[in-house]
Order: sequence, then C-alpha cells, then structure tokens
Amino acid sequence: MVRRAGVQLVIWDWNGTLLDDAALCYSIANAMREERGMPPLDGVDEYRRLFRFPIIEYYRAMGYTFETESYDDISVEFHRRYMELVPHCPLYPEAKETLAAVQAMGVPQLLLSVTEQSRLCWQAGLAGVTGYFTRILGQKDDLAYGKADMARRVIAESGLESGAVLFVGDTNHDAGIAADIGCRCALLTRGHQTRDTLAACGVPLIESLTEVLPLLEGATNGAD
Repeated sequence: MVRRAGVQLVIWDWNGTLLDDAALCYSIANAMREERGMPPLDGVDEYRRLFRFPIIEYYRAMGYTFETESYDDISVEFHRRYMELVPHCPLYPEAKETLAAVQAMGVPQLLLSVTEQSRLCWQAGLAGVTGYFTRILGQKDDLAYGKADMARRVIAESGLESGAVLFVGDTNHDAGIAADIGCRCALLTRGHQTRDTLAACGVPLIESLTEVLPLLEGATNGAD
C-alpha cells in the first residue's frame, strides 16, 4: 500500500464520525422535549436534518427560544444525560480497523472534537482507541461553540502544509473548517447530518470509514 504523496496527517472528528451516537443524541433530544411539552422529533432522520453548528442554532431549529431557560443550562442538561448513556454507545464497526490501517501506513492521526477535553479523553479510552492518536484535542467546556480555531492551530503547530492534511468528519461544519484552512476533507454520511446536507459541501462523501483508505493510497505502478 503506497501513500498518496502529500498526505501526512489525518484529523478525525469524534461524534458521528468514529462514535456512532446520532441515535443516542436523538433519543436524548426527544426525552428533553417531552419534559418541556414539545412534540417529539419524527425519527433520527428529522434529527439529522435539524442538526447544525453552532449547536445553539440546532436548538433554535428544534424550537427552543431560551426565554425561560438559557442555552448554557440546556447544554449542561444534555451533556449530563449523554455522559450517563455514552458508555453503551458503540464505535462504527469498521472504526478500529480503519484507524489501525491508517496507523500501519505511517500516517499520524489526531482526534479533534467539540466534546470537552477530559470527557473526550475518557470516551476515547473507554472505546479503546487512544493509542491510535498522537494527540486528542477537545474543548475547554461543554458549550460546543466550534473547533475551527483548534484545527487551525493544530495544523500550524504541525508545520505541515494544510493541503497535506485530511479532515474526516460528518457535518457541513467539518467541511467548512477544512475549506477555511485549506485541507482535504471527507464526510461520513451515517453521522449527524443527512446525505443531502453533506452533498452540498462539494467534498468526497463516504458510506464507510474504510473508504478513507483509498484517499491515502497512491497507484501501485499503473500496470498489472
């Protein structure tokens, strides 16, 4: 397996990209809505159509007005429920296989998430994937305001040209970050947003994490 020239770093998103947690987030969203007298979301696909960054806009799209409770309070409640249930949330079946294959190719991998730092490290350890990453980078709090500045800083600190970096995510926010900093991007269609939403990003869409591997491979020699 020959690595495509220039691919020297893979940055992985966590939620919805390696961790299969869209259904969990949907169920928590509905539980919180029920307690507030709001109608339930009509399935995971409706959740995925509404999900967006910044996260406060996702809550607004669901009908939250923040007139009687703050975004901070709602976010804290969501994360409390999420942390209770996430130990039962699986990685995608091919996640470890893909991480191991990228590692075997000699390509460094980073984990970058809007999840708070200590919780991200705990989740990665629980899932048994810590050893695949040279760095694990989360947020300073649970408010999920975004990770663009983190990604920009990571690439600057690496000393790499941005075009040598592949960002693998599952949302248009991930594609926007990649475009802003000039790195490559691939989006998994099984995560927190619909394929229709992702198709508008103009980047490769993948149905399985194993499809990342051809993006790192070069042609063998052009002949059989």
